[in-house]
Amino acid sequence: MKWLPYLIFAALISFLPTCDSERATQEQCRAIFDRLVQLEVREMGFNDPVLTVRRQAEFAARYANEIRTCVGRPIPPGALKCVLSAETAEAVSHECLR
Repeated sequence: MKWLPYLIFAALISFLPTCDSERATQEQCRAIFDRLVQLEVREMGFNDPVLTVRRQAEFAARYANEIRTCVGRPIPPGALKCVLSAETAEAVSHECLR
C-alpha cells in the first residue's frame, strides 16, 4: 500500500504531449485518479465497492494537489476511454497515458 501513492502520482503526471492531444479537465483527471484507485484496491484483493469509494475519497483528499497538477496537461486521444476499460493500474500508466 505504501507504493500506491507513487504509482498514482506517476500516472497522473506522465501525460506525454502528442500532436493530437487534448488538455485534461478536472473531471477527466478525477476519473483517471478514481479508476487507478479502483484498480489498485482490486489488485490488492478487495472487491468491496463501498471500500473502493471510501479509498477514492480518502486518496482524493490526500492527493488533491497532485490531481490539480493533472488539469491542463495534454492527454493522448482516447486516453480516458482506455483508462476506463483498463484491467490493471499498470495498463493505465503504460498503455493509456503514453
